Amino acid sequence: MPATTRREACAMAAILALVLTSSCDSGGDGGKGAPQTSRPAATASSSPTEAGTSPSVSESAVPTDTAPEDREQAEQGIRDAWQVFFAPDSSLTERSEVVESGDENALMIDNLFRDPLGSKLRADVTSVSYTSDLNADVAYTLTRDGRRLDTRGPGAAVLQDDAWKIALRTVCDLTRHAKDAPEAPSCDEPSALPR
Repeated sequence: MPATTRREACAMAAILALVLTSSCDSGGDGGKGAPQTSRPAATASSSPTEAGTSPSVSESAVPTDTAPEDREQAEQGIRDAWQVFFAPDSSLTERSEVVESGDENALMIDNLFRDPLGSKLRADVTSVSYTSDLNADVAYTLTRDGRRLDTRGPGAAVLQDDAWKIALRTVCDLTRHAKDAPEAPSCDEPSALPR
């Protein structure tokens, strides 16, 4: 009987050692030759089923999502902003509200849509892809009198004041399609430049 108790005690000690060190490999080198690293002591809540899971540190890492929580709502907001901006009957106030820092750049927006060529610009959003939860690339077709124009790549949208707006850099780039609609001074600022 004492030999059986000793074997049971040794077996229990071996099992406990395996759980505490997370060395569950039965066919390996028994830990020989592997670098020794210090590990935090196991807590009373540790169980054998936790030994094979990832440490909780990786679960609490900084989120890496590159899109808003509600993608559909965000995309609808972006599409609505582009529709308002290019609608022929939109007012300057309405257009300014859907552009990043639109109030500060209202003169440029007004000049763009008072211009004989700029006033005929129309756009249709074809797709939206998010570069972060605050920024999106917007693929769109740009036309004037039914003829397709070069967009020089995707436009952009930004989340500003809890609303998705056309990025200032996109509006700055649109002025090249007008006859007389100079860019606003803010177009020269680094934040307005194409990425």
